[in-house]
Amino acid sequence: MIFFRLVVHLFTQITRPRRLAGMMLLASVPGLVAWLTISNARAGSGATAYMDAVTSVSGGTLSLAILVLAVAVMRDERDGGTLPFIFLSPIGRLGFAAAAWVAAAAAAVLTAVVGWLVGFVAVGAVAGDWAAALPVLPAYVIAALAYSSVFVPLGYLSSRATLIGLGYVFVWEGILASFIPGLSSSSMWRLALSALADLTSLSPDASQFLGTVVPGLGGAVVKTAVVIALGIGVLAWAVQSRDAV
Repeated sequence: MIFFRLVVHLFTQITRPRRLAGMMLLASVPGLVAWLTISNARAGSGATAYMDAVTSVSGGTLSLAILVLAVAVMRDERDGGTLPFIFLSPIGRLGFAAAAWVAAAAAAVLTAVVGWLVGFVAVGAVAGDWAAALPVLPAYVIAALAYSSVFVPLGYLSSRATLIGLGYVFVWEGILASFIPGLSSSSMWRLALSALADLTSLSPDASQFLGTVVPGLGGAVVKTAVVIALGIGVLAWAVQSRDAV
């Protein structure tokens, strides 16, 4: 019961209407781009336009939306001065870390699903292909869960978590991992794309973007579970070692 109440409290804090609406709009950019692109397209070409928008744009827009939400889980409580009181509740540090991740992941998945729905409607209603966007949903969910696992502990460990997160998304994932093959496996977006590549055909550029990451839905799910466990573990360790009470 305490765990559930804590999750609800943290989720409510980070999903304030204006913030949530802004992040949902940001996550919807690929779908909006596809909507504009395929407004006069035939079925088939519209699906291609949407997939190109997802693989080229979502790595920045969706990850940024999740970054803002996930970092806020710890930052909002710290800034509001309520974090020490939460630590006084009868819940272990591991339980607290898990609750923080669940709250962030729930907000991230909600945002990702809304972003996906915009693309789903664009391809379905405008281009007439209601099945083309379906493979993107699992990839978006995987991205939401994986990014949350990285950004929640980051939000506790650093007061500049947003800046560091931006560096991770645009410099590490966008540039370094593109030129250094060994870094590909550290990219959460490439992890999500590996699931998408197993469910549908990607463009040659998108396939090359994967680098050393092997396409596969099952492998992506297992890797995501590992990332989640590591993220919760790191946060629990950080909270325990800092003893913020």
